[in-house]
Amino acid sequence: MTNNAAKQKKEEEIIAIFSRIREISDKESLDYKKLLQKIYAPIWDWTLMCFREEDVCKASIEITNCVKRTVEKYKEQEGSTYIGYLYTCLATEIRHKKEKSEVKKFRMCTKDEYNRAVELVKEAERIGKNPSNEKVQIWLAKQAKLSVEEVKGLILKYYQSQVVEEQIKQSEEGDAVSIFETEAVHNNYLTPEQDVFKTEYALEDLSVIEQVFDKCQNRQKEYLSSFITLRILQTLERSFLIAQIVELLQTRSFLDVDLLKIFLSNESMPTQGELAAKYGKDEGYISNRISEFFEKVQKKISS
Repeated sequence: MTNNAAKQKKEEEIIAIFSRIREISDKESLDYKKLLQKIYAPIWDWTLMCFREEDVCKASIEITNCVKRTVEKYKEQEGSTYIGYLYTCLATEIRHKKEKSEVKKFRMCTKDEYNRAVELVKEAERIGKNPSNEKVQIWLAKQAKLSVEEVKGLILKYYQSQVVEEQIKQSEEGDAVSIFETEAVHNNYLTPEQDVFKTEYALEDLSVIEQVFDKCQNRQKEYLSSFITLRILQTLERSFLIAQIVELLQTRSFLDVDLLKIFLSNESMPTQGELAAKYGKDEGYISNRISEFFEKVQKKISS
């Protein structure tokens, strides 16, 4: 039997048991508990076919808890299947486990190098600029007497370390902040193929947004950055996991780093009106500018 045929057979076995579980409304009943135990075996076999055995073994505890949550929390919606949802959730748990074990890779620098990275980020923020912007990095390189590549590497390592440590902190706080409890995962029940396609599609659109932003006047960029970031975060959180959003946005020239930090900290995001007041702009004026900006983006995408 080929690997694909074996996977398909296991998926059919999983779906058959899952369908029987769904028919039982009393989750405390003996029948429900027996079926829940029964579904673990085929899911384990299937997981070993989908992911590296080494990664699966290291995340065995997380996977065990994951299976139960997928059974309890899956909700049918158009274009989704339990298998697609299961894959997405398992992949998330396995990735988080790997990131937790690999966090030291982001700290593989001397104390002096780390301090330089902090100084670079603070210097960019002091003048109100995005340290991930290429032009800002060129300026920082001149100020710090470093090469542009050195500056880029230090800043990237700094932000990656913040993201990974945030994920580890969340995972260590227990089920209350599990990825299954966040709004971000609710519309992410995709097959692996759908997930790759969606990410590539987002990358293309974000590249166009960045191109249009880079052509704006500097005085416009100062406030457009915040409103574009707000709009994009509100859009991406409906379909992507937090880690995916960070990966998609962290080096974009239009990114408002402060807004991303608020987003990652689970604090309430400012409204468009509140941001307009911050910049001393009329909200109607801002709405028109944002509409004009995204009309240019849409025109470029369509051309």
